[in-house]
Amino acid sequence: MPMNEQRRVHSRSSYLSLKRFDSGKKDEGPGPFLIVVAFVAVSFSLIILRLLDLQYVHFKYYQERAENNRYRSVRIPSLRGLILDRAGRPLASVRPSFDLVYYRERGLKDQERVLARLSELTGIDLPILQARVIEAAEDGIPRYIPVILSRDLDWPTLARVECELHRLPGVDIEVYPRREYPQGLIAPHLIGYIDEVSLEDLKSGEFKGALPGDLVGKSGIERVFEKTLRGVPGTKKVEIDATGQLVRLVKIEPPLPGDELYLTIDSRVQYAALKAMGDKVGAVVALDPRDGSLIAMVSTPGFDPGVFLEKLTDEKWKELNDKRLRPLLNKAIQDVYPLGSVFKIVMALGALQGGFVTPQTTFTCNSYFRLGRRIFRCWDWRGHGETDLYKALVQSCDVYFYQVGLKMGIDNISRFAQMFGLGERTGIKLPGERKGLVPTREWKRRVFKEPWQKGETLNTSIGQGFLSVTPLQAAILMATVANEGTLYEPNYIEEVRDHSGMVIERPSPTVKARVPINHSYFRIVKKALVGVVEDKKGTGKRCRIKGIEVGGKTGTAQVVKQKKRTRSEKLPWEYRDHAWFVAYAPANRPRIAVAVLIEHGGHGGSAAAPVAKEVIEAWLETQRPVVNTMPGRAL
Repeated sequence: MPMNEQRRVHSRSSYLSLKRFDSGKKDEGPGPFLIVVAFVAVSFSLIILRLLDLQYVHFKYYQERAENNRYRSVRIPSLRGLILDRAGRPLASVRPSFDLVYYRERGLKDQERVLARLSELTGIDLPILQARVIEAAEDGIPRYIPVILSRDLDWPTLARVECELHRLPGVDIEVYPRREYPQGLIAPHLIGYIDEVSLEDLKSGEFKGALPGDLVGKSGIERVFEKTLRGVPGTKKVEIDATGQLVRLVKIEPPLPGDELYLTIDSRVQYAALKAMGDKVGAVVALDPRDGSLIAMVSTPGFDPGVFLEKLTDEKWKELNDKRLRPLLNKAIQDVYPLGSVFKIVMALGALQGGFVTPQTTFTCNSYFRLGRRIFRCWDWRGHGETDLYKALVQSCDVYFYQVGLKMGIDNISRFAQMFGLGERTGIKLPGERKGLVPTREWKRRVFKEPWQKGETLNTSIGQGFLSVTPLQAAILMATVANEGTLYEPNYIEEVRDHSGMVIERPSPTVKARVPINHSYFRIVKKALVGVVEDKKGTGKRCRIKGIEVGGKTGTAQVVKQKKRTRSEKLPWEYRDHAWFVAYAPANRPRIAVAVLIEHGGHGGSAAAPVAKEVIEAWLETQRPVVNTMPGRAL
């Protein structure tokens, strides 16, 4: 075949082959190159879209997350406000407490080793440290909030831990304000105590703004004025590295201290009342009858508020919950007692105002009174003979008031008792106040489904039976008699000042009621009350104070019914009578009213009157001017 022909054949074959190849590509779709190009284009489109999302759409969100990973806002607790007495003497102040804390987010990997070493350094059992960390996790507390392992480290322990902090990831020492009591534990029930806020507290919403680990008021004034005393916490912003270690302090906002509470309490009188009570169980309340301000409030035995800041041992918890002594109970307002013969003050005023007796009305006391087949005895087995109102109060004759009670009837007795605020809460701003009971016909029918009996009227006439009051109510009764009819709401706040010393609140006296009893009747009864202390046959002679007249009334409240009168000291302690004494002074110009209740103390004149005497004498000392060494000046 010629060369030209061969070339034409080869060219045609190549053309046909190329044509077949082109036809095959069209059948098989796009080639690998185009697929790769498309894949790259889509990928870059997605990346661009994601970048747009990160940098524009959700920029703020991711910026905040990045900032949170780099920075931490640490809460700085505020200084709790001071609680001071009327003269500015601190009753509750603050001092720095060095607390051992653990940040779970920093030391999670080495937690077992770290806690074991802390146990060696502090002497705290390892299971206790582990339990505190586990409890925080189980309660859902965020990991960036520190777990407080131990409060108020002593100096040797603090030094040992500080030396090894660089080897203990997540461990730190933080300074918290801690309550202290410069004058000792003279008013734990009134001031109250603070404790770490519980999960239940946080859920209840009672302590708004509180976080786990915060200390909040749980009783007394600390609880009532929690918001006022707490102040405003500060914050500090710090930068941390990838391991959670501090790099630098970025910004700090200092906390604002809580406000200061100046109480109407006089710490010298408070201390005198506490000392006079000694190891007796009971309560003392002193008021200013001119405005209802509290001068002293003591409940014994007391307790140490600081014990609640540490883990309570079973032994300590058992001691605080002793059913006989009840040290946590503020007996001045949270327990009630039969008023005993102190109630004869109300009986005398009600009988005079109602016209049931006159000052000259007499009854014969032969040491008992017969009602049907029942015998109601007088406390004095010798009897008091012919007795008028003055003698009945001075010598506390039961038979006289039995007969007055029958004349008045329970309806009138209850009505006059309620006029003096008995049977209702006083309104004092303290938690847990009880209202006591003034029995009525309707009350007995509702509770016992039984009618009222005359014998119950006789019991009520001498402050026994169903009648019950708090020591604060007894003090208010005496204050109202002293000022001749003005019933004040008790108050213990003199003024509230901010941290700069500016007065922001000064409560005014609150008059609850004016008792509608003639002033002349108040003076008749007050003359007899002076006789209780000053008369040679008065039952309150042990409250006599040289140079000053005191008005008072003894009371002995029976705890258990006795078939045969037995001397109180011969009975088991829990069966002995309660001892009462109420008083005011000076008799011609009352400035203090006192109520003393001693549980199972026996006779009011021998057990309670000497306590009232020491309280009044301490108050008299506070009224004397303090002379300065500088001539011509008196403080």
